[in-house]
Amino acid sequence: MKYSKWFMSTVVLIVISIAAFFVLNKGNNTYSKKYKVGIFEVVRHPVLDSMVDTFENHLKESLSENVEFVRLVPEGDASKTEQMAQKFATGGYSLVFVIGTNQAQSLANKTKTIPIVLGAITDPKTAGLVKSWEKPGGNITGTSDLSPISVQLDRMAEIQPKARRIGIIYNPAEDNSGIIAERFKSECNKRGLSCITATISNQNEIRQTLVSLLGKIDVLYAPTDATVQSAFPLLIGTANEMKIPVFDCDEGTVKKGAVFSVGFNYLDLGVISADMAFNILKNGKSPGEMPIRMANNVQLFYNPNQIAKFGFLLPETWIKTGKRVSE
Repeated sequence: MKYSKWFMSTVVLIVISIAAFFVLNKGNNTYSKKYKVGIFEVVRHPVLDSMVDTFENHLKESLSENVEFVRLVPEGDASKTEQMAQKFATGGYSLVFVIGTNQAQSLANKTKTIPIVLGAITDPKTAGLVKSWEKPGGNITGTSDLSPISVQLDRMAEIQPKARRIGIIYNPAEDNSGIIAERFKSECNKRGLSCITATISNQNEIRQTLVSLLGKIDVLYAPTDATVQSAFPLLIGTANEMKIPVFDCDEGTVKKGAVFSVGFNYLDLGVISADMAFNILKNGKSPGEMPIRMANNVQLFYNPNQIAKFGFLLPETWIKTGKRVSE
């Protein structure tokens, strides 16, 4: 009988302890689940890295740090992309954050269940990743950095009003770059501008390609192309030598020598992507029902040193509304 009372007392204490645990942790489910989030980044690049870091920090804070991140970077290698996509598809991931159209396509072909959040994918619909921007469908949603080409050409006309021959350099193997190039040509045609395209397969071809453009273009546009952006110092060094001004799409490249850029703040895209991931992981939202999002505003960045080097006049509106960037 004494044993029975002792046993019953122990059981009661255990029950009370369990009940207390659940009461104290009510509404705080992040402690009951560990999230494993993959980062699939096409190449290491300062702009992309900063977006990834922002995504990680924001999501970690939202999930009370109860998240493990695994980052794989194929550096544009197609065979590594396939291998890494397979690892993400079979590695028990809660969600994968993907930067790079080819990487997103490879992963999307390997899993229809793991939530995929796109990071700054230029045109996910044209790339065949989603059904529409408003209702992506399936297991995919995310953000886009679709270049504001119309605004970029407006700014180009302000700094180089006599420029009529506009060059664009890109790697046609990257789907997003082909999309941008087609949109760029179309916009140039609307304005009566001549668009001269130059393609490369790797950064070693940049110098030779720019030499072939010498005397044929007034200005060069460098899009959000991984091959071009990863070799930007080489591009700028060669372009400066040949007296070809360059404009493009983010602040970081203006620091490296572009005359100006009009683009999104990629840190904003990192935060937006993290918010989307949180809603999927914590609030049970379906990726396919979450519209593709873009950053709210575009920003003009200009390099006064490069403007002076090419003898351009700095527009008064740039001083008032743009951001001055020093190398």
